[in-house]
Amino acid sequence: MKKITLISGASKGIGKEIALKFLKKNHHVILLVQKNQQKLNLTKFLSKKNYKFSIFVGDLRNKKFIESLNKKITKVDNLINNAALANKKHFNKILSKELEDIIEVNLKSIFTLSQIFSKKMIKNKLKGNIINISSQLGHIAAYNRTAYCMTKFGLEGLTKSMALDLAQYKIRVNSISPTKTIVDPGELVNSKKRLNIIKSKIPLKKFSTVEEIAGIAYFLTTDDANSITGTSIISDGGWSAGK
Repeated sequence: MKKITLISGASKGIGKEIALKFLKKNHHVILLVQKNQQKLNLTKFLSKKNYKFSIFVGDLRNKKFIESLNKKITKVDNLINNAALANKKHFNKILSKELEDIIEVNLKSIFTLSQIFSKKMIKNKLKGNIINISSQLGHIAAYNRTAYCMTKFGLEGLTKSMALDLAQYKIRVNSISPTKTIVDPGELVNSKKRLNIIKSKIPLKKFSTVEEIAGIAYFLTTDDANSITGTSIISDGGWSAGK
């Protein structure tokens, strides 16, 4: 029987690559996207292969959308919380609505989705996995990233505490924390100077890739990772190791 993997923020970048990885491993994937056009694009792309997938469209800031997923999806083996908002404003320039939005998506939606689907894992006696896509900025701070860092540091705490609460059910909870990851090839041309500055701070002198992050996500769901829970795999080229 196919395993079922639910992935949020699956329309592009890391989320889309994770979806492809699990599809290639013969999983039935359930993809969450925000816009109908994203669903159309994904359906067209994935239909070229004989993949088993479902797509739900909605805003993770909308509690009714999340509640609808509880009714429509009976069980999952793996939940991958990838969707996130960014904010690059100075601390004193962040608006109240922007703060509310980033907390809703980067923390509260993850809390709620994880609660919903961990209960289904327990009900179906599944030794499931919850993987939270975090960031190196959940481990170290950066200028003009106060709201983002706040949510990612919070996500790391949530990951560890969830792992403790769910361990009795053999449900494992981990995070993946990438450094800068190129999701748009055009960025290599349009933001070359900025990217060179970032790369100079990475000991391995390389960015994370979407393929690497997808590979780590899949590994964490395998038997080889059966003893890994409550931790973060930091894919940052050594940035956070020290100077």
